[in-house]
Amino acid sequence: MKTILYCYPLHHTVSFTIIGRKHVEYIKKLSLDGVYEMDELALPSFFPANKYDAVLHPHIFIWNRVIQRFYRTTPDKLKHRIPQYIDDFKKQFNQLIAVDVCDSDRMSEFAVNLLNYADKVVVPSNFCVETYRSSGVKKPVYRVPHGVDPEWFLTPSVWETSPVKKINPVLIDLYMYKARRRKRFLLFWLWHSSDRKGWSEVKEVYSRLAKEHKDVVLVLKTYSPNIPEFQEVMHLGAVQVYGWLSDYEKMALYDLADVTLMFSRGGGFEVNCLESLAREVPCVASYWGSWKDYLPPFLGVKTGERVKVFDGNAIHVGYGYRVDVEDALNKVHDILENYDEYRAKVEEWRQKVLNNEYRWDLIAEKLVKVIYG
Repeated sequence: MKTILYCYPLHHTVSFTIIGRKHVEYIKKLSLDGVYEMDELALPSFFPANKYDAVLHPHIFIWNRVIQRFYRTTPDKLKHRIPQYIDDFKKQFNQLIAVDVCDSDRMSEFAVNLLNYADKVVVPSNFCVETYRSSGVKKPVYRVPHGVDPEWFLTPSVWETSPVKKINPVLIDLYMYKARRRKRFLLFWLWHSSDRKGWSEVKEVYSRLAKEHKDVVLVLKTYSPNIPEFQEVMHLGAVQVYGWLSDYEKMALYDLADVTLMFSRGGGFEVNCLESLAREVPCVASYWGSWKDYLPPFLGVKTGERVKVFDGNAIHVGYGYRVDVEDALNKVHDILENYDEYRAKVEEWRQKVLNNEYRWDLIAEKLVKVIYG
């Protein structure tokens, strides 16, 4: 029987939840005996009656919780039996599939040890495959990218006619502001981790660009209103969109943008850049790391200073790069001055490359092949 138990965060919504939800949604459309979901918090006390092929996403955090629970509830004289506990736990399943990411170019020994408890390891980029292998992961490591729904490639611009689904009124106000004032929008997603996302480089590029192009506006997409980063650029005319958006609303936001900035110093995939390209909007990013898999070379810019992505992180202990501000600024200038040419090149790239690999329906097929291959 091909029965999958997919364990991922359901008690709260994080990026792992969104990706896991898409995996489950599209795997269920394939010819399998069953796909069942379970919240990550339930795993330590789960004793299955049937043998499942279990997918743990994110594997490192979930396994760490299982081990920590065992450690807290076990007498000191028995704590040496943790490896045996893990082996006994694994025997309840046909196999354990680890799904995880890398946010830097090195994983800690702690993380590697947890990954080596899996039978197979799945990561979203070639960069992560190499990072895991070079860090010491001994189990097979497979690349299964993230993606978007097919509708991202099929739905015409939301603003070509009137919206056909419920839409946040703020987006309508933003559309009217752009049309009436003849503005051009730089879009930057800042949901969390401002240092890792390269906020200081974004701020410098926008500050310098705004002096020469009075029609250019930075649109910050954030989790809550009036975050400190927004307050740093309010005087330059930046605007903010905050809160949760549906997929249709996200498409509408990208359709308003002229350029997306993705200046992350590290990350396992950075799906916002892919979403931008799927909506034909040029995305400027350094040409290295996980996003190099799907970023067209004509939008890539040089890397700058090599930096530690996180301080004191127990999992992602390696380095990444700042974006080269001068090269990024020159690239944005060139895009704005030759916009139709860049849009045409992005459209060709999205049809030839992105539409043939970075759709959730195709990704689900690839993930199932990894599980049962």
